[in-house]
Amino acid sequence: MNSYDRVFSALNLEVPDRVPVFECSLAANIIDALVPEGTLEDVVDLYDLDAVCHREAYRYEKVDEQKQFFRDEWGIVMRLEDNVMPTPVGHPIRVEADLEKLIPPDPMDPFRLAQHEQAVKRYKQEKPVVLGMTDSFSIPWKLRGMDNFLVDLLDNPGFAKRIIALVVDYNCRLIRHAADIGIDIVRLTDDYAFNKGPFMAPDMWVEFIQPGLRQLVEVAHGLGLKVVKHSCGNLVGLAELIIETGVDGLHPIQPFPTQTLADFKQRFGKKVCLIGNVDCINVLTSPSREAVVEDVRRCIREGAANGGYMLASSNAFHSGTLPQNFAPMVEAAHLFGKY
Repeated sequence: MNSYDRVFSALNLEVPDRVPVFECSLAANIIDALVPEGTLEDVVDLYDLDAVCHREAYRYEKVDEQKQFFRDEWGIVMRLEDNVMPTPVGHPIRVEADLEKLIPPDPMDPFRLAQHEQAVKRYKQEKPVVLGMTDSFSIPWKLRGMDNFLVDLLDNPGFAKRIIALVVDYNCRLIRHAADIGIDIVRLTDDYAFNKGPFMAPDMWVEFIQPGLRQLVEVAHGLGLKVVKHSCGNLVGLAELIIETGVDGLHPIQPFPTQTLADFKQRFGKKVCLIGNVDCINVLTSPSREAVVEDVRRCIREGAANGGYMLASSNAFHSGTLPQNFAPMVEAAHLFGKY
């Protein structure tokens, strides 16, 4: 069974030959430490990872180089720093009239998925190629600013829904572009929760965010693509609602006392493929190889029975993790993840 078959077996809630390693987010400093001057694909090949994931690409124009402020193609001003997720610092929709003037990026621009197109040529039918992209929450709030957007949900819901619809339409067209070039899996990456719970009440999430997420899942499935939903944080009250949209995989299941992989396996293991849970806060940042191996064994013990599980970190191999922990994580998955 090759990586392609292994991943699709897990997503179909079947039992593969071994637990797939589905690590889809590695910080630039981690990649450079693992394969100096190399690429993500070099890491995938060296460690025999089971998927290769790139995010959609945006062009940026300089706003203030000293402050590292750059404007993306949505008009959102971002602070771009090495090995740190871009931070929105400027929001183009200040009043309703700004929405009418906003021109979304072109999802069909060849630049957008150029890395994916190369990966498809390199790995077609051997390893699945994954598109990391937004869904129905993160770009809308970045267009308005988080505080303004959350207030809109209460005070101006029609305006908020128009912003969401604009973004979801763009994302639907991006998924069609992905299918055209041969991408296999869409990984929707908007976060919905803090460590203590969701950003908004579940009924509000159902009204505003779930419809767009469901639409994206339906478009992807209609084109023969699988969908993995990523959301950091504590998904209490939301996990069931996310799964209702028909996603094939749920990632990364951050470990909290009220959110364990064992509990998710019992509650949702027959409905969705569970992905992740190797602790990237306390374990993958630790110099203890033994702790990494033991956490991998815990995840396999809690999540792998009867298939439908893929191993990955509990968010990302972020810039604060230790590069020397990557090999033990993958090797332990290969060793102890055999069925």
